[in-house]
Amino acid sequence: MTLLNIQDVTKRYPFRLRRRKGLNQSSTIKALHEINLTLNRGESLGIVGESGSGKSTLAKVIMNIERPSSGKVLMDGKSMSEMKDLTIYKRIQLVLQDSSTSLYPRLKVRDILEEPIHNYFPEKDQAWKEERLVKILKLVNLPLCYLSRLPGQLSGGQKQRVCIAKALAVQPEIIIFDESIASLDQSAQIEIINMLKHIKNIENISYLFITHDLLSIRQLCDQVSVIYQGEIVETFSNWDIQELKHPYSRSLFRAGAV
Repeated sequence: MTLLNIQDVTKRYPFRLRRRKGLNQSSTIKALHEINLTLNRGESLGIVGESGSGKSTLAKVIMNIERPSSGKVLMDGKSMSEMKDLTIYKRIQLVLQDSSTSLYPRLKVRDILEEPIHNYFPEKDQAWKEERLVKILKLVNLPLCYLSRLPGQLSGGQKQRVCIAKALAVQPEIIIFDESIASLDQSAQIEIINMLKHIKNIENISYLFITHDLLSIRQLCDQVSVIYQGEIVETFSNWDIQELKHPYSRSLFRAGAV
């Protein structure tokens, strides 16, 4: 069942061209061009491409942080532009690469995780909220004693687990991971990938995994879309490199030795 449907999405940004004799001319740069993607319920979709290819812009458009210049982003058939931000952020959460900037350094882990639970579930009693808090901490494999710690007392991998727990707190239907494990060492990456696979099954969540790390998407994603200069050039589920059709896809995956 289709959960997220991206239809012909194009995103342009204005800029000025400087000319001689003090004359300026306005123009636009196209960050995304006619993107078409679908994400099914319970599916993991990988988005891969080199830096500057438009991956993060796509995440912002899906989250309605940036409005598309043309095209639509639909969730359950309803346009995201017609939804309130509170509704969008309850249904879709974003986990970024730099966990340090995502966590307020003076708040303890308990405060960080309790805030979204209180904000999005004001009708629930305290017992339910505490149960949810304990559950999400267990899902990310952190002991309960970490609730009393500050972000500065955590390792990089532990901080990213807190960010994932914060995203899980509101019971989202989709989590977008934008290079979320790129800064971690290989052993920490493997642990978090295995953890995410387990969480997806327990919570019935769909993932959009944006990365340039081809190894991680092979372990986590059901399908992969390759983005090049703002365009989706290929979407596939078969990991045989010889079956890839686009030259950029083949060169990308050969370079990644996947």
